Parts: sequence; structure tokens; C-alpha cells
Amino acid sequence: SSFDNPQKVFADISDFQVINCVLMSNDKGERWAVITVNNTANGQRTLNQKHLLALFANGDRIMPAAFTTRFERNESLSITINFGENKFPILEVYSRLEV
Repeated sequence: SSFDNPQKVFADISDFQVINCVLMSNDKGERWAVITVNNTANGQRTLNQKHLLALFANGDRIMPAAFTTRFERNESLSITINFGENKFPILEVYSRLEV
């Protein structure tokens, strides 16, 4: 997606890569995602809400509700995260890998 990012909202740089994402919503406007994340680091890391962003259909970028999950080196886990309520659907959930 190529939405402009005039407010310069970015996820924190991390060693986490989003492998897969299943987006979920309900009639009340709740937005959830089941994501599979891989820790690409050679050591243990903790994933938190600052490492992920959801891009919504109106171009907004929103962090999920607070959470933490510990990953072993090169471990992949699936987790369910909450992005609150929004009238627009989530288009994607992504991280920001260190380059």
C-alpha cells in the first residue's frame, strides 16, 4: 500500500518480521489480527505494541493495544492482537526491520 504518511508514524525498528496476517472485525467495529511473527535475531527478544502498526483503509496507522510476547532466537509464533474500534478496515499489519 502506498498511503502518504504525513504524520510520520512508524513502528519501532526491531528484529521481528510479520510472516502472515489474518484480519478480523465485527459489526461493532472492533479490529483484530492474528499475526504470525518471526524473530530474525540470533538471541531472545520481546515483541510489544511499539513494534507493529496496522494500516487502515483511510490511511491511518495505528499501534495495537498494549501487549508483550517473548520470542526465542529464530522463533515464529502466532498471536492475536487488538487494534481497537474503527469504522475503516485494516488493510495490513507490518513491522519495521532493521536494515
